[in-house]
This record gives sequence, C-alpha cells and structure tokens, in this order.
Amino acid sequence: MATFHTITGDQNTYLGYAEGLLHGRYSYWYFLPEYVPDTFRNPGYPLFLFLLRLVGAQDMGVRLVQIGLYLLTVGIMLKLAARCEPRSQSWLVRNLLLLLLLPNVQLAYFAAVIFPEVLVAFLLAVYGYVALAWPIGTWRRTLVLALLAALIFQTRPIFILFPGVQLALDFWQTWRKSAFPWLQALALLGLFVASMLPYALWNYRHHGVLKPTSLEGGAGVMQIGFWALRMPGYHEQRYWGNTMGEELMSFTDPAAVPGHIAAFNHEWDVIDAQIKPLLTDRDRRNLRLMAENKDNLFLTYSTAYTLKREKLLMQANLANIRREPGYYLKTRLYTLVRLWVTGVQLNAWRKAATPVAKIKVVYPALVSATTFLLALVSITWTLMRRSILFRSNIWYFSLALVIYFGLVHLPFAIQARYTVPVRLWLFLATAISCSAWLIKYNTMKTNRQLG
Repeated sequence: MATFHTITGDQNTYLGYAEGLLHGRYSYWYFLPEYVPDTFRNPGYPLFLFLLRLVGAQDMGVRLVQIGLYLLTVGIMLKLAARCEPRSQSWLVRNLLLLLLLPNVQLAYFAAVIFPEVLVAFLLAVYGYVALAWPIGTWRRTLVLALLAALIFQTRPIFILFPGVQLALDFWQTWRKSAFPWLQALALLGLFVASMLPYALWNYRHHGVLKPTSLEGGAGVMQIGFWALRMPGYHEQRYWGNTMGEELMSFTDPAAVPGHIAAFNHEWDVIDAQIKPLLTDRDRRNLRLMAENKDNLFLTYSTAYTLKREKLLMQANLANIRREPGYYLKTRLYTLVRLWVTGVQLNAWRKAATPVAKIKVVYPALVSATTFLLALVSITWTLMRRSILFRSNIWYFSLALVIYFGLVHLPFAIQARYTVPVRLWLFLATAISCSAWLIKYNTMKTNRQLG
C-alpha cells in the first residue's frame, strides 16, 4: 500500500503511450502537431495499459489490476511448487517458497507502480506452467507457448532467445526416447518469429526499418553501464537524464571522477557533432515544444538522427571495451551480483536520522543479498548431487530462466529491477534445493539414530 501513490520516472511515458494509442498514435508525444512515431519501446506494456484505459481504468485501476496479477503469479508458482513436493501431503517446497518470498518485497513493490515488471512476471509464470505441466509435443502446448512468448517479447524484447532455450530443454528431456517433436518445435519458432512482424512492419512503415525491436535504447543503456560506476552521483543530461547511483563498492578514485565525467561528455560531444547535420527542421520545432512539457518525457528525434546516434553509441561502447577489457570484466562481474541484490541508497542512508530509518534503507539490500547467497549455496550443492531432485525438470527450467535473465542483462546499466520478473523462479529453484537438502539431512539423522 505504501507504493500506491509512487510516481516512477517512466510512469508518464508509459501512460502517454496508452493515451497516444487512444488517439491512434503510438507515441507519448502524440499531442504534438508534428509528432514523431515512437523509437523507444516495444508496444507490449503500452497495449496492456491501453486495454485497461478502454474499459475505464485510470492510474489507481491499473495498480489494482497489477496487484491481482501479482497474486495470480504467486498462485501459479505455488502450483508448480506443489508438483515438486516429495510426498502428496507435503507442503515443504511451498512453505520454503513462501518463506523466501515474504521478506523479498521487490515484486510486490512493482505490482503497485506503473512499470511492466509484474505483467512480465505473470506472463512468465503462465509460460512456465504451460511448458512444465502440459505434455511436450502437443499442439495445444505449442500454440499457447508461441502466444505467450510473443506477449513476453513485446513487453521485454530481451526474451527473444529464450524460446530456443526452451526447445533445448525439451530436447534434453526427450532425446533418450527419440521423442523430440521436431514439427511442433519448428512451428513454435515460426509462430514466434511471425508474431514479431506486426511491430517490425510498423517500424518499416514509419521509420523505413524492418526491425522487431525499438530503434534505440540498447546502446544507450550499455553506454551508461560502462560509465556509471566511474561517475557516482553524476546527473547526465546528454541522453535520458540518468543519475548515476553511488555503490558501496568503489570502482574509481574519487579524485578521478571529474576526469571520467569530462571523458563521458567528450564522447557525447564527438557523437553529437556527427549527428547534428541530421537534425531536421521538424526536430527543431518539436524540441522547442518538448522543452515546455513538464511530464519528464524522453526526447524523440527523427529516424535518421536516432539510428545514427544508436550506431555511434554502440561503436563507442565497443571501443571502450577494447581499450579497457579488465575494467569492463570487473564491472560485469559486479553487475552479475547486483542484478539480484538491491542497492543501498547512500543518499537516503546519510539522511536517515534514526536506527529505524537506517534499517528501512538497508533492509532490501540485506534481504536480497542473503537470499542470493542462499540461492548460490543451495543451487551449487544441488548441481553436485543431481540425483536427489524430485521433478528435476521444474528445477532446471527455473535455473535456465534465472541464468538467462542474468546473462542477457550483463552488458547494460545496473538495475536490479531487470531481474524482478524472475525472482520467484530463483526462489522456486532455491526452495527445491533446500527441501532436497533438508530431506537428505533428516534421512541421514534418522539412519544414525536407528544405527
């Protein structure tokens, strides 16, 4: 309830998309006389908001629907956990899953704010249930998985490769029986690729580029991922207006921070000099109107300008990595952990005047770090003793989803919310591992007593 009235930095853009769709324009700048069609996001979550707006849901209504989706997500995950119980009357895995979920408030937090995380979590839960509970090779499973994969991709394009991972898991489960359904596998991939065409064709119509993902974003977030740890506390105004967080672990000498900020801005100066000729008269007119807007909407430029900027940003990123591979590797290893551990807001820590206030600041970090450590230990132990697992296909699917989301987000800026949609899968894998350990421990204890 505490987050019901929280307004996130992206809320106005998401709601702007929905309003734009109501006016027949996919852009949060729909109200500009010479608006530019969107270049920034795939339409999955905006379409979700648009549908809710069609039935009359406003800001609070969206939050209530998302809380309902959160509860359904938990229910689906509990049904999967029930399939992993060692005995029909046991609640061990489900109780462990709930014990891990209750103190980890991240997904519940995002359920009550205008962000796509809980929608993605719900779709992933349904996808996982269908993949794991329905027989491999049936057309019903194939068609539903293709539909769900399409919805997840349009909400989180980073999902693009996971259907291939899913088919690899199916193959691993069926190859010994020579029962892998090749026709259904090809159909799933074909339908999934076909589902990308409407947005790709929309991009082609409006931007002249047949692309199933948005025109921009990836290279920019990757650039922030490279520079952010060297510019703690800095508020950049060259792209999206990001403020670099201050991390507990330092990656630069404080005395060197001004130099890194200067280098970051020089990188942008070089890029801006090359794309400035592509700024159109319409861009200039729109920029004047955008500057008057108070809703914190990201600037949108013409197609040629946007594509060139994205290309130059990626070239700069690759040059930075080649120049400093050691630094990049070190920061990616740190990111691998931070994607699962909520950061401590050091400014809030400094302002906290009471012990209770300080506990509130560090609580999410302490709980998520403890959970992540428990997951690492229990999952590693299970990998070394695979034969003890009951319903191991659910455990392997959970692990595959968690590893996939962690790896595909490594090149980008540190945001623990990227992995929020799969936290329940991490908890499920951990609960299964811990239950296997508890059963083995109790069995050994009983044998010693009897012996």
